[in-house]
Amino acid sequence: MTNIGELNIVWGWIWMVLGILSGSVIGMWAFAGPMKTPPGHHDYGDLPRRMVRLGHIALFMLPLINVAYGHRIDLLPISETLKVWGSYGMLVCMFGVPTFLFIGSVYLPAKYLEAIPVGAGILALGIMSYGNILML
Repeated sequence: MTNIGELNIVWGWIWMVLGILSGSVIGMWAFAGPMKTPPGHHDYGDLPRRMVRLGHIALFMLPLINVAYGHRIDLLPISETLKVWGSYGMLVCMFGVPTFLFIGSVYLPAKYLEAIPVGAGILALGIMSYGNILML
């Protein structure tokens, strides 16, 4: 048995640390915290502030999905090539989505680059779904 999913598990746990750190930074300026709110992030409904909040959530949920993905991918009856594509696709999704959300919160056109990691995540989840269907 191979250990392709090990990367997803290790990086998933590491990346969740960034979720905690991003929350602590957001908490420093949200809700009348000790730091001044960045420009464009004053109102709770401002697009940049919503993007930062979504990036913070993505820094927890995508790593959790990666950990689950890593535990399952090596068990599937699919080719090693598909397993590698799926594993790397989920890693690209996990790294890229929150990164482009944070960058997009200060430079709005960067939000369109998010299509790349989202596409990688769709591919990875499609591979996982296909492999699980074969196990039925």
